Amino acid sequence: NMPEANEMYRRAMLYKDKGWGQEYVDNQKRAEILLQQILSTYPNSDKISDAAYQLGDIYESRPYKQYARSAIYFERSFQWNSRTQLDSRLRAARIYDKYLNERNHAIELYREVTTRELDPKRVAEAQKRITEMTAQR
Repeated sequence: NMPEANEMYRRAMLYKDKGWGQEYVDNQKRAEILLQQILSTYPNSDKISDAAYQLGDIYESRPYKQYARSAIYFERSFQWNSRTQLDSRLRAARIYDKYLNERNHAIELYREVTTRELDPKRVAEAQKRITEMTAQR
């Protein structure tokens, strides 16, 4: 727990997803810069998992559409905190499935969701998608 990292994260979240049009894009960039700074300046902070998740969300968003980069940050989120309550495993699986056409990796992540997640809706979505993807073969 590092107060400086906590404050930087708080500031990033003040910008993230705020505004309309160009202001929204500018605020996403401001949040991105602060979140990246947490990862580089405070790598031992307990905020790095949350920062990675937020970066995954930013890179997936309409102004960026950087799906490969987004998936990597969602994966880092649960790698850095295996007990995260965030839906980072499911978000990464959806991206590999929907945008990157990496079926095997998507199925692997969906399976992790079914064994590691506690949220029944997430587990049900992952099980449904595994069934659909394996039936298509």
